Amino acid sequence: MTDQENQELPEENQDDTPIDVAPEGDVDQQTTDVASELEAAQEEIVKLKDAFLRAKAEEDNVRRRAEKEVANGRKFAVEGFAKEMVNVFDSLKLASAVEIADDADDAVKSIHEGVGITLKQLQSGFAKYSLTEIAPEVGDKLDPNLHQAMTMVESADVDPGCVLNVIQAGFQLHDRLLRPAMVVVAK
Repeated sequence: MTDQENQELPEENQDDTPIDVAPEGDVDQQTTDVASELEAAQEEIVKLKDAFLRAKAEEDNVRRRAEKEVANGRKFAVEGFAKEMVNVFDSLKLASAVEIADDADDAVKSIHEGVGITLKQLQSGFAKYSLTEIAPEVGDKLDPNLHQAMTMVESADVDPGCVLNVIQAGFQLHDRLLRPAMVVVAK
């Protein structure tokens, strides 16, 4: 063999498929097309990311609202019952305020004592479920959020705009007003 024959011959295309070589102008067009597709894909990613974040925020808001509603439902579930029990409290308080004569019958004294015990038990139940009495003192400043002025009376003893007399105590369940205290206000 000669030296020329020993030189390696260029490898031929192994699978016999022709290799396409794009002309110079087509390469620039393909690069531009790929760049515009990439830019469009990036814009789509930004839009999808924004939509995802908004959906996630909405989900969090819905969850927080639901948790708050459940908590308030538990907290104020006894509100209707409490309003009815406030009327019972008023009646028991009036009955326990009645003075019993020393010479009264033992049965009357026993009933009066039972009313007092029942009133204390009711007050204990109120405390357990955060039902608090609003009973302003004479001379306290009128608070329109807690008190309802039923009438105004001239008074030399109490400053104007202050409570002169409490007609009926008010009640509050946790931080929600069930019934305002009905008061007479000095003018």
